Amino acid sequence: MQTATTGAAAGSARRWLTLDGELARRIGTLAGPTVLAMISQTLINNTDHIMVGRIKGFITVGGQQVKESIAGQSALTPALALMWMVGGALSAISVGTQALTARRFGEGDLAGAGRVSTNSVAISLLMGIAASVLFVWLTPVLFPLVAKDPGVQQVGIPFLRWRYAAVLSMVVTASYKSFFDGLGQTRVHFVVAVVMNIVNFLLNYALIFGHWGLPRLGVEGSGIASCISSYLGCFMIIAWSFRKEIREAYQPYRLSNLSGALRREIARLSAPSTAAVIISLAGFAVFFKVCYKLDADAGHTETIFLSATNNIINIFQLVFISCIAYGTATATLVSQGLGAKQPGLAERFAFEAAKLGVLFWIAIGTCTALFPHFILHLWSDDLPVIEAAIPILRVVGLFEPFACIALVFMYALYGAGAARFVMKVELTLHLSCLIPLSYLLGVTFGLGLWGVWGAMIAYIVLMAVMMSWKFMQGDWKQIQI
Repeated sequence: MQTATTGAAAGSARRWLTLDGELARRIGTLAGPTVLAMISQTLINNTDHIMVGRIKGFITVGGQQVKESIAGQSALTPALALMWMVGGALSAISVGTQALTARRFGEGDLAGAGRVSTNSVAISLLMGIAASVLFVWLTPVLFPLVAKDPGVQQVGIPFLRWRYAAVLSMVVTASYKSFFDGLGQTRVHFVVAVVMNIVNFLLNYALIFGHWGLPRLGVEGSGIASCISSYLGCFMIIAWSFRKEIREAYQPYRLSNLSGALRREIARLSAPSTAAVIISLAGFAVFFKVCYKLDADAGHTETIFLSATNNIINIFQLVFISCIAYGTATATLVSQGLGAKQPGLAERFAFEAAKLGVLFWIAIGTCTALFPHFILHLWSDDLPVIEAAIPILRVVGLFEPFACIALVFMYALYGAGAARFVMKVELTLHLSCLIPLSYLLGVTFGLGLWGVWGAMIAYIVLMAVMMSWKFMQGDWKQIQI
């Protein structure tokens, strides 16, 4: 018995310490375009932040002059959190769409994969139209809930309205993207994302600063640019779905594909992810409010701590988005493996993806910890903001591999259909860790930004532990969708 146990332990150790070249190649081939596409989108969002941080001039708030750059950077992240609470929550339809598409593809049922797309697009159109109209109208009510500073509100509300106007395009694009990703055709969204983001960058430059004959619109110009480019990307990916090889093999535009039962199944698989997004962003909204309180308690006339936190989050967002993209590719491989009745292969894909990701993020995290001053200067020219962020970014960089582990196994579980477990963990950790700890450590115990970010680090580590534990249990292999 002891020999068998020792052998099992040795086998487990080898599984973690060695790489399978063939599996790594397949993961890289599928994940590469997805990661590059989502990083390009994140870089554009960060370019927004960087450009806004370089706006020269002031805005008048209550008779006082406030730097537009600091107010703008303080507005962007809470505004995007509110936008994602709607657009990201509805775009979670991609979880059910991708899982079902990949499972049908793995089973060899191409027409079944096309039926998934038909019903997913129908849901996304209805939800997207309703959400865009409703939340554009509600913007002046919602934004002050997460940003009390009058200057931040002045520039943030117009920006957020344009981002809400693009929710329709965002949700429809997510539906088509998850269909193509489920088929393993990740290059489709990569091409769309590159074109969309080049247009976004050019429009940002022109509309924020007033170049090429266009008006100088500052922060609002960034929102307009993002809205226009989002609809461009949506039209492009829809056009791709009309290619002959897609229409003939998958028949996604047959009206007979419409099925109430299938739409309910997509919604059932996606709903826990929707709830997880809302829970997560609600937690981050509280996180921002704590940072705003720290500024107020410190007597800052400008939102130094909030801007520093926004910069750190925008930098760390590159980590999260890369890991989410990488996890999305892993979800496809896991779901296709289960559809092909090869659960062992599905498991190996997830473990291999986790190992590769950890190695990569150890290297990137080390660079983040060693060169925070250089990195932060890319995001802001405001020295008080940079000085407040430097020590936090050094420490946060060391925990980037934990974020990779958490997100790879999270999306592997999504691909298997275990979204409900992910939602429960998100809810538990936000209510028991991120929200209360950020306030207790940052405000009650007077640790300031160190306390706030200590809570964030604890949240990331616990998420990695819980997702790894669930995946290693293996009961996800029995889920039928």
